[in-house]
Amino acid sequence: MKKFVFRYQTILDKYQKDEDDIRNKLYISQKTLQRLMEEKKNCLSEKMYFENNFANSLLNGISVSDYKLYENAGYHYKQTIQKMDIKISECEIELSRLKNEVVEAMKKRKIMESLKEKEYDLFLENIKVAENKVIEEIVNYQSYKKGDRK
Repeated sequence: MKKFVFRYQTILDKYQKDEDDIRNKLYISQKTLQRLMEEKKNCLSEKMYFENNFANSLLNGISVSDYKLYENAGYHYKQTIQKMDIKISECEIELSRLKNEVVEAMKKRKIMESLKEKEYDLFLENIKVAENKVIEEIVNYQSYKKGDRK
């Protein structure tokens, strides 16, 4: 019996590999976003701790030079958080783009899989037709042979 061979298997394999690659990129992007969110959370907690220390220092009295240091540190935290927000938004945009790419890659793969399934059904139908033809020939031959004997 003939073995089923899908003509476009290499294309299907390529689509599957492309989808896997995009999924890997998506996973990496998700992990990057999680890491950035964690860094921002840590930075915000550091800023809160810093602000509490600054408030306590103001209550106890503070020199002008220390005030300037606190002011510069506060500005630094503000800039760092803004940069993190920009990185997070860029990562979210990249994540959205990759999700769309995964959807498109899945569509391509599904189309090829449905084509493969249709070709396989046609292959099975052709085998069934060939088997029925062989059975019909055997039956005709046997009935012809029985007809010769009489």
